[in-house]
Amino acid sequence: MTGADRKGAYADRVQLAYAGTLEFMSHAIIIVMAIGFVLYVFQLLPLTVPVETVAGNWHLNATKLQMKIHHHSGWSCFTDLQTIMHGDAVSYASVVFLSMATMLCLATGAMAFFREKNHLYLTITILQVLVLLVAASGMLISGH
Repeated sequence: MTGADRKGAYADRVQLAYAGTLEFMSHAIIIVMAIGFVLYVFQLLPLTVPVETVAGNWHLNATKLQMKIHHHSGWSCFTDLQTIMHGDAVSYASVVFLSMATMLCLATGAMAFFREKNHLYLTITILQVLVLLVAASGMLISGH
């Protein structure tokens, strides 16, 4: 690549770190979600809620379905080993892994900002990660 060709293809260290993490995470997520899907659909692990029950109640929203089948909600499905070793919990964990990709990419960016001693962007990135962690924790659930 000549100097003129590189002019439009410039990326700083933070962008490269973020992009590298995003590339790794996208491949890992596809694999993990495919495994979770196969385990759930082919019932290779026992299910806590049969597929037929979910399909038969598809018209209900998540809250009403949870109340009808008396199933765990939120993070409570990961509280004991017996629950975790079910196909639907593994499938749900793969979706959780998907949602964590943004946090992991931002954490990688934060490390790059730290190495560059860019304190303003480091602070902003850490605050973004903290907001996402608080949102994922369910601490600020309204209406309950």
